[in-house]
Amino acid sequence: MHAAFAFFLLYGLLSASPAFSSAARNPADGAVGFEEGVAAYQRGDYINALRIWQRSAEAGDARATYNIGVLFDQGQGVPVDSARAAVYFLHAAQAGHARAMSNYGRLLEQGRGVEKNEAEAALWFHKAAEEGIAEAQYNLGLMYEGGRGVPRSERDAAAWYSRAAASGQSSALERLGLMYRDGRGVTRNATRATLLLYGAAMDGRQAAVQALEGMVAEPVRLALFGRHLDGADRTAMRAALAAAGVTAVRENNHFSCDVYKPGTGVPGASDLAVCYGPPPEQGAPSPLGFVKIDYPAPDATRARQIYAMVEKRFGPPSASEGPDNRLWNLGPVIVATKYAPELKQLALMYMVPKVYHLTRRGRAAQ
Repeated sequence: MHAAFAFFLLYGLLSASPAFSSAARNPADGAVGFEEGVAAYQRGDYINALRIWQRSAEAGDARATYNIGVLFDQGQGVPVDSARAAVYFLHAAQAGHARAMSNYGRLLEQGRGVEKNEAEAALWFHKAAEEGIAEAQYNLGLMYEGGRGVPRSERDAAAWYSRAAASGQSSALERLGLMYRDGRGVTRNATRATLLLYGAAMDGRQAAVQALEGMVAEPVRLALFGRHLDGADRTAMRAALAAAGVTAVRENNHFSCDVYKPGTGVPGASDLAVCYGPPPEQGAPSPLGFVKIDYPAPDATRARQIYAMVEKRFGPPSASEGPDNRLWNLGPVIVATKYAPELKQLALMYMVPKVYHLTRRGRAAQ
């Protein structure tokens, strides 16, 4: 699974946003102003975007036709009108617009704006899936898993989930991970399940978080700097880091991450970041999402030494991806290492899955 160890997973769930840059099978003359509609949409001027895209759609631009469908589907600048959205999605789909195929299939599956027809929905999902639309691949997997509109087949479901998961589609990562955990449609594989569920959990999929915890025979409440990481917050971690002799470079509540020079607090490390999700309520401290420690690793020998240090504490990794990335599932906490030879650096991450994904919602980036 590519990018399973990406530290900041930015995978989308279901896509129903306007096709700002996607190619159309029937591109209209640029003079009709499709890009002007994009600019208006991005300003929040949905009514003007609709007006411009209507001209583009009449000139045969499938992107504009699709985008008008999105406006009616989402109620942006116009009242929600699923029936009109379905008409625009169908027209764009018939012109070869892949995301329109997927969205029209979704309306057919749900019976919104059109008569519910799961068999026809599956056909449109299949067309979009073959065009590489990850959410269509995922939705088609769901239909095979449930036997809706197509013959029930966990093997086919797993195959479509796998294609969507390869694009980082978090729902597919979760569903496929559960199938590998249970041996449904695929051969049972705990390592593969761990990698897939990890990717989904880091994107906030709570069933994946729970599944990872359930795969650990004896969950570990991991402590760092004298604090249990699960349940820790910014106030407690700052006090613990100060007591450990770590030097603050930046401690600022307006940033997701506090930054430190490890010093004697983490021997051999060069940098330390401690990152938090938004506070659960006004005035409350922010919950800990992850701790990232960087070690200089000028060559593979030094990287192996750091790996050995981590394995001595946590035992063999739960999963690995290539020689440079390893992962330990401790239940409430995930530990991961990533060696970057080009940077001559090895990163060691301690992550709290139920909070990690929320660190992206802080008031400012790291």
